Amino acid sequence: MDDLKALYQAIKEKNDAVTAFLLQEIRAMLSTEYQELTQRQVMLLEILRHQTMTINEIAQFFSITPSAASQLVRKLEEKAYVRRDINPTDRREIIVRLDQAGQTYHDKMGEVELRLMEKYYGKLQRDDLEKLKEINDKLYTIIIEAHRS
Repeated sequence: MDDLKALYQAIKEKNDAVTAFLLQEIRAMLSTEYQELTQRQVMLLEILRHQTMTINEIAQFFSITPSAASQLVRKLEEKAYVRRDINPTDRREIIVRLDQAGQTYHDKMGEVELRLMEKYYGKLQRDDLEKLKEINDKLYTIIIEAHRS
């Protein structure tokens, strides 16, 4: 069991180091405007890339008050990263979605991420890339199934 814990720790340390290096490069490749986004703002933009959310859902996700969630959204809204719309089925509810600057941010991030993937993943053999994808797919499935139960 100690060998397995050591293996887990080695994997974690390498993953953390890779993530830190990549984040550092991403920040350097992004314009100053994007470098000023907080980690929480970046996380919200990433979530909104895939789905809309209400203020209450944002508050629950970040474990903050609805008032704090509203302030988080307001700061992004001021720079047109997100916009608030009234829910047509429940006019008391506000839906938050990406706005133009938010979409532009994701387009730029996609370009930066692709350049980094080509820079580093491009040095791996195709077999290694396929193995890496297979392992990531397995891990993703395990995590999704754990969250369903």
